[in-house]
Amino acid sequence: MMDKLTEEERFLLVGKLTGTLTREEEAALEHLFLSNPHARPAYDELVRSLPAEDVETGFARRKENPAWRDLATEFRRRQQPQATARHIPFYKKRWAAAAMVTGVLVVAAIFWQQRSKNGKTHLAGVSSKPAIELQLANGQVIDLSRKEGAIDAGAVQLNNNHKVLTYAMGKSGTVPAGMNSLSVPVGLDYRVQLADGSEVWLNSATRLEFPLSFTGRRREITIHGEAYLKVAKDAAKPFIVHLPHSTVQVLGTEFNVNTYDSGVVKVALVEGSVNMQAPTGESRLTPGQQAVYRAGEPIAQVAFDARQVLSWRKGLFYFNDASLEEISRVVPRWYGVRVVIDNPAILSRRFSGVISRNHPITVFMEDLKVISHIDARIDQEGILHFR
Repeated sequence: MMDKLTEEERFLLVGKLTGTLTREEEAALEHLFLSNPHARPAYDELVRSLPAEDVETGFARRKENPAWRDLATEFRRRQQPQATARHIPFYKKRWAAAAMVTGVLVVAAIFWQQRSKNGKTHLAGVSSKPAIELQLANGQVIDLSRKEGAIDAGAVQLNNNHKVLTYAMGKSGTVPAGMNSLSVPVGLDYRVQLADGSEVWLNSATRLEFPLSFTGRRREITIHGEAYLKVAKDAAKPFIVHLPHSTVQVLGTEFNVNTYDSGVVKVALVEGSVNMQAPTGESRLTPGQQAVYRAGEPIAQVAFDARQVLSWRKGLFYFNDASLEEISRVVPRWYGVRVVIDNPAILSRRFSGVISRNHPITVFMEDLKVISHIDARIDQEGILHFR
């Protein structure tokens, strides 16, 4: 029966079991029971699937943990007004009040209480991050993680403030030709304002190649990794984004590109119109649609969830019904650690949740252990093991 309900409706059932619903949510649940014939049987099914002692005590063991109380408070603070059974904020689906809902374990790493006061801090060797580096066309390398403010690079004047790079012509008045390369390491993100006013927001483990000035009839850049682009309109100069195996052509728009997975390119359009071109054809996107190209296959179009696709700009990674193997591909980019799954039996476990790279990796590890009984440890070589 649970598979006949939406994630929002499942949240209400879990909240009912744990006694954590607000007055408005209680009303929404009553409406759900009256309007959806599957809701009551699904609730009874859920009760039967969970430990009787937990159900009878309203999951008191979890409520006794102050970190869980902070978690609930944070959700209440962030909730949108007038929630109903049909419209409940996305983040509430990630709440881990109950241990299991139809086999989907829920991890809420982002809202876990900071534990530095209890002696738990970042692990040695894990929190350190490599630098954001800009390599100019003349070979000069600038460490943008160390140099803040105005930077004199000869023919060009750079300005590196608050994780944003802007630039202007130097005293010579001539902008050097050639492509420059900006590399963002794991665990960080960075923004660049290009010569035409376009903005490129780079996710971790991403490289941008760009000129200091756009000459000719086209504006062209290259991206490896993931980036969000807000392209300045210029009908006379189309904006071309080169990606592995494909290109995207725009006139003025906002969109996200993701090439993390080898052989897979994803382009999600937020505003405007883009045309994706690949060896197997091309596809014009409309807002709310994502083009997915897998090497050698036709381009497919699907609707995308903006929170899941774009939340990385806030330092968050949302995952919905994802396997541990899928999550393990993201953790290295966000925390800079290699991941090894020692126990093959846990590969098929499914999770919904959110990870924040603004919190130490120990938070994510402890959440995983408390909620799903999956042990996570980092060995002396800095490798994260799941078992």
